[in-house]
Amino acid sequence: MSFGSKVFRSKRQQKAYEASLAGKYQRHLNKSPFLFFGLPFCSLVVLGYYWLSGFTAVRYEQHDRKVQEMREEDVINLRTNKRPIDLKEEYYRLQGLADKDYEIRRYPRKDGESENVW
Repeated sequence: MSFGSKVFRSKRQQKAYEASLAGKYQRHLNKSPFLFFGLPFCSLVVLGYYWLSGFTAVRYEQHDRKVQEMREEDVINLRTNKRPIDLKEEYYRLQGLADKDYEIRRYPRKDGESENVW
């Protein structure tokens, strides 16, 4: 047999509890639960939404500052200021060999060694 979550109180303790703020709130909550629990909860959610909307607005404003529309002059400058591209030079630059005078040469194979040509 289970007694549940009810707390046993003597008559004097029960009267003191009913006179306290918690007891009054519990009595009102049992009579009309939406008015004393649901309405405050819903209003808290709505107020939190409006309060936090300022933070999300700042986030989107920062994103808009980063991504802007380019003017025509900027696009023309981007197209005209390009340097000529040489594939061999880019290859050496990416390999870190651009500083040296270095040319890739193939070492001669020994007699009977495979050429590994696919």
